[in-house]
Amino acid sequence: MSTPKTPLSEIVDVLAFLGALGDYGYIDRLGNAIDEVTFMEAIRDSIRAYYTNCLDGKKCVEYDKARKAGVLCPDLKSDQLEKIVNSVLDTISNASKVDVIKLSRKIALQAYAKIPVVRENQGCKTE
Repeated sequence: MSTPKTPLSEIVDVLAFLGALGDYGYIDRLGNAIDEVTFMEAIRDSIRAYYTNCLDGKKCVEYDKARKAGVLCPDLKSDQLEKIVNSVLDTISNASKVDVIKLSRKIALQAYAKIPVVRENQGCKTE
């Protein structure tokens, strides 16, 4: 039985997807966020990168040309992403600076831990 997705777990999915492509900058930026503004800027930029990689119904994004290996785009629609962002905003809007920092580190660590899972279990072949 799988656990239900939460807005934070879906952010982790997006970040792990980007990390599986070798683009760790978004995870690092979130992990280094020290306030609500830098936290949300990192989330915004990671969602923008997700859209860039997964536009037009693209399902598989290559990360290793030699092996023609790729990873599947997380299946998120724009209305889902809007709800996710609003939920995350609600979560951190009344949080203390320390809690924002703790949450940013937690999400970043979860995303890093999920990268191998994304590559192995959600991999795909590119042509």
